[in-house]
Amino acid sequence: MEKKYFTIQEVARHFGVAPSLIRFWEKAFSGILHPNRNSKGARRYQEKDIAQLRYIYTLVKEKGYSLAGARKVIQKHGNTLTITPEEVVQRLRALRSFLVALKGSVASIILD
Repeated sequence: MEKKYFTIQEVARHFGVAPSLIRFWEKAFSGILHPNRNSKGARRYQEKDIAQLRYIYTLVKEKGYSLAGARKVIQKHGNTLTITPEEVVQRLRALRSFLVALKGSVASIILD
């Protein structure tokens, strides 16, 4: 069974950053990041939150955007920041099926 919620420590470890940076990004991108909180107030991140953090991490740490620049990119592209690995696999399978069917169609036209 897959975990539904992750602590800030687990998320920070996943990205190789300090938990304070995750909290900072939560404030800087307040319109985007909304982790749940437990009864004691501790943040509980879901896969969708981690996907949003992955997008922010990519823009800021890997592509070198400033926070303001990253905010503009996110606002331009909306809140649908990334897709889950399961969605990637599903889309790739659909693409493969289409290409196989297309190959069969082309082959039948050439042979006729």
